[in-house]
Amino acid sequence: MSTPLNTERIGKLRRRLNHRRARYVLLQNALFKIKSFDQLFVIIVAMLIGVFAGVISAGFRTLIDFFRHSLWGEGALIHVVMDAPLYLKIGIPAGGGALVAWFVQRFAPEAKGHGVPEVMNAVATQNGFIRMRVVVIKAFASAMSIATGASVGREGPIVQIGSAFGSTIGQLFQVSVRRMKTFIGCGAAAGIAATFNAPIAGAIFASEVILGDFSAAAIGPIIIASVFGTVISRGLYGDFPAFVPPTYTLHSPMEIAFYIVLGIVTGVVAWLFVRTLYKSEDLFDAWKAPVALKGLLGGALLGGVAVYFPQILGVGYETMESVLSGNIGFMIAAGLVLAKIFATSLSMGFGASGGVFAPSLFIGSMVGGAMGSIIHGLFPEITASSGAYALVGMAAMVAATTHAPVMAVLIIFEMTAEYTVILPLMITSIIAMVISSRLLNGSNIYTLKLLRRGIDIFAGKDINVLDQISVKDLKRKIIDTIPDSMTLQELLEKMSTSSALNFYVKDETGILNGIITHSAMRRYLNHHEEVPTNVSVRDMMNRKFEVITDQTPIHEVLRKMIEMDLEALPVVDENRSLQGEVVRTAIVHQYQELLIHAESAKAMASSMKFIQKQYHEKSEVMPGFFLARINAPSAFVNQSLRSLNVRQSYGVDILLIRRTEGNKEQDIIPDVNDKLQSSDQLLIFGEQVRVEHLCNAH
Repeated sequence: MSTPLNTERIGKLRRRLNHRRARYVLLQNALFKIKSFDQLFVIIVAMLIGVFAGVISAGFRTLIDFFRHSLWGEGALIHVVMDAPLYLKIGIPAGGGALVAWFVQRFAPEAKGHGVPEVMNAVATQNGFIRMRVVVIKAFASAMSIATGASVGREGPIVQIGSAFGSTIGQLFQVSVRRMKTFIGCGAAAGIAATFNAPIAGAIFASEVILGDFSAAAIGPIIIASVFGTVISRGLYGDFPAFVPPTYTLHSPMEIAFYIVLGIVTGVVAWLFVRTLYKSEDLFDAWKAPVALKGLLGGALLGGVAVYFPQILGVGYETMESVLSGNIGFMIAAGLVLAKIFATSLSMGFGASGGVFAPSLFIGSMVGGAMGSIIHGLFPEITASSGAYALVGMAAMVAATTHAPVMAVLIIFEMTAEYTVILPLMITSIIAMVISSRLLNGSNIYTLKLLRRGIDIFAGKDINVLDQISVKDLKRKIIDTIPDSMTLQELLEKMSTSSALNFYVKDETGILNGIITHSAMRRYLNHHEEVPTNVSVRDMMNRKFEVITDQTPIHEVLRKMIEMDLEALPVVDENRSLQGEVVRTAIVHQYQELLIHAESAKAMASSMKFIQKQYHEKSEVMPGFFLARINAPSAFVNQSLRSLNVRQSYGVDILLIRRTEGNKEQDIIPDVNDKLQSSDQLLIFGEQVRVEHLCNAH
């Protein structure tokens, strides 16, 4: 009797699954039709991402509360921890640290840490590709980290989760790389907006920090997503600011001087925070022990600190509310600055999953509160209470760690609905950012993590493409060289018949001694009514000039050209003997070709990722024409594309070659001289019959 029952149940499950799959296909087809109306498609997707981020933000909060109440009990975390027995104060952070460290390492290593640097890396170097599994892993790991007491915030996970959803939507509909990045920005903006009830700051965060793009094409969808994320959040939790500080006023223009000092101090503390954070990561990474053991011992140490400073556990909003109300004195605030820096650095080091935005707010509020209590105590008549300095310190610390002062000012304004301290907010944030930027050599808390991995997102695509160009390839021969004994009159006659950009002056041995440019010649003649008869090239040539060699990087060549206002630079060998010159227009032309080449490779790689799920899965891109990804046929191996003549022989085009060497994959735009290897995979395009014939020819 049990077998028919099981069979019937399985049949029902299959039918239900098929119905759901059919509905999904209908939805997908509908969106693909909408995609043909580009602007409408982008708006709808931005709304969808915003709604998702708002819902996932609420779900994430609920998950944190569920874990926290299950482990610690009901009530505010700080009060529960203070009343908890010693074994729970140490045991819960230790157990949570071990579980999260193992879980993240096992299922999604990119879910470890902040979340924001991983999104920035995906935007800068991975064409916006983020795995969807990050949504589940990051949500669980971060919720467990925060609930068990790790000193991290919830904004980083929400940014990564929202961005992963935006990336997944982009992959599903095979959008361009630029559009994919916009969808990631939508997810980040909506996540921040929903978390802090700050739609403007959410949009600015995504544009200023994640994308670095304020173009209308990017900012429009990001604002839409941010608005919808906020609407969902307000619908669930009400329209209330994240913090409700007392009303402050700027008591005297002289008070600006104290805020300037606060900006300097906050910039230094931000440098200490960032350096301590990554020093802790280095120490734990250098420790060759199982990740679960690192999490266990790190969490236990964190719990030990919490015995004396329970305020450091979790996000710490209750403590920030207290310092904004002026209820925390100098000694406790100063102690919490150091304790929170240590706790956050320790949490990130042993493998907790969460953001550093909320810890930055916490540290900044304590720095401001500590300084404010001293300043107000010394000058009560002309200064606001310590809470005003705590509020400004929050914005200053965020600006100093992220190097995004506009976002920092706006997010504090939106989180508090307090406008009266906007002037101190602005000046303190800028000063703090300048100080920390100077101390950190231009890096912020997010980009420094990537730089430590060898990823420079600011160098980005432009520098990478430029460095594919070599001086040796662009170098051209110089026809017009002149001796230093040539007279000015002879030089003018030569210039009138020559198309040379520069005239290079050599001595008798062929060594380059100087340069004469057309612009320098004009400036010289403008100072003389008649051409001097006794002046030679030796008297007017420029002896202080830049030279390059075959090994000089092209981006360095361009920098020298711009600094000297030259259209060409001479190429010399180790003996300073003139070998040729490189012209700026040749660099620009080659750069444009390579840039188009690189963008084509990205688009083809995106198509390859989309269609590849099985060995030769095909995708119809227009009626009767298919894209397919196949392994290189054995007959193609060690053959050049020129000799194979695939278009004539098989009626298809090879759009991309994916080459695997060791553990690395490289996408190559085909060249007729390329020889195919046995490990190559080919992205082919052509009529359905031709594509299927080549697929079946395996």
